[in-house]
Amino acid sequence: MHVTQQKIEELAPNAAAAKNGRDLLKKSKFSNLKISSDKDLIWGECAGSGKNPYLCSADYVDENNPVFRCNCPSRQFPCKHTLGLLYAYEANNGAFTKDDIPEDILSKREKIEKKQEKKEQIKESIKEKADKPKKINKAAFVKKIDTQLLGLEMAHKMLKDITLTGLSSIDAKIKKTLKDQIKELGNYYITGVQTAFNNLMLEFDEVENEEYTKVIDQINYIWALLKKAEDYLNKRKADPEADPELNSAIEEQIGYTWTLIELMQYGLYEENAELIQLSFNSYDNSARKEYVDEGIWLNLKTGKIYKTKNYRPYRAAKYIKEDNSNFNVLQISEIYIYPGDQNPRVRWEADNIKERKIGPKDLVTIESFAGQNYSETIKAVKNTIKNPLMDKHPVVLISLNKASLNGNDLVFEDKDGHKLTIKDIDEQEVSPTTNLKAILPSNPQSYVLTAMVNNDVQTGLFSMQPLSLITPDKIVRLLY
Repeated sequence: MHVTQQKIEELAPNAAAAKNGRDLLKKSKFSNLKISSDKDLIWGECAGSGKNPYLCSADYVDENNPVFRCNCPSRQFPCKHTLGLLYAYEANNGAFTKDDIPEDILSKREKIEKKQEKKEQIKESIKEKADKPKKINKAAFVKKIDTQLLGLEMAHKMLKDITLTGLSSIDAKIKKTLKDQIKELGNYYITGVQTAFNNLMLEFDEVENEEYTKVIDQINYIWALLKKAEDYLNKRKADPEADPELNSAIEEQIGYTWTLIELMQYGLYEENAELIQLSFNSYDNSARKEYVDEGIWLNLKTGKIYKTKNYRPYRAAKYIKEDNSNFNVLQISEIYIYPGDQNPRVRWEADNIKERKIGPKDLVTIESFAGQNYSETIKAVKNTIKNPLMDKHPVVLISLNKASLNGNDLVFEDKDGHKLTIKDIDEQEVSPTTNLKAILPSNPQSYVLTAMVNNDVQTGLFSMQPLSLITPDKIVRLLY
């Protein structure tokens, strides 16, 4: 068992749970601490508010996917009692005496093994059926699309009313009516469209001095989304057995939620992938009423840049484990790739992961995938973001050559003389550009930058916000 304070904090659902676990240890709440002869299981008792202590355990029979158990009523996972147990082991593993594994845990281990075997069988079965047509209940499928088209009709009317009323005339009373209508969109299986309208209302709330640029941008996005969605759904309705569009995120933008089985059926997965995290950030998505933990990852085999997103709805945030930065290379038996654009979202199952430390060869591999010619990088990105439904801030890797200051702006120049301005997209608590200026050497050759694109339509400035700096020795996170 490899248990460190950093590992425990990564396992904790949030910082408060980790602190509560440490506090239990400080208050000497643990007793009857035991460890298995193979040293892959620890268990013990933790005094709680009731008469009887809670029974908690940490099972490391699979080192990469530990299982935590506790008979407390907490809905957090792992709970503070199992986290405290881990802190107790990390602080003094000599306090744990060897004992036979309890029968109930042996039984639960057996169930997990059977469940894993069944899961593997399902995966094999899906792979065999991947090339076969997917069975569809046509009547139900068409009925759902008809409902979605009704919702889109309602959304079209809402947007038309907004534009006819005039942006400056949208007062509190009209906003309340719009919010009620937006809530009703949730009845039509178009939650993605509903989120787009929620984002529009948030932009209205942020307007100052009659500056409606971001409102107009969002209105343009919604118009494009409604047009694309209507055409797409009518096409799907005409041929229910045809494959969905897999080279764009239109299904999710309308409101569809993909399952891992579906992604595998459509061949949207990769086996034996190696991913390395380049950047990580958590932010509040007010429109969806949830927190989002977003990771930026590089596929070391293909050079493709992916995103992971862990959604934590406000109402359940304290029960859902927060994602954290990862500083190792993940070796994953299967990654599932969602339909999307330049940086598609990916996902994997926790029991399919092994980790290894980042080595010098990995950093060389990252450098090999970085764009050398800024003009080509800009051209490729601009072709992508022309589409109003594509991600307006894709992430790229660029190789560094020369650096200089143009006023307060940091500017990079490639070997052919093409230049790029480095600038934060929005003001935030942590300024990644400021952090980059503080550590950038005078000669940045052989360095690589992970950067997020921004095309400011007001000023015409095409710039990039730095996310991380990859040196010959390490990855330096600039946004955290």
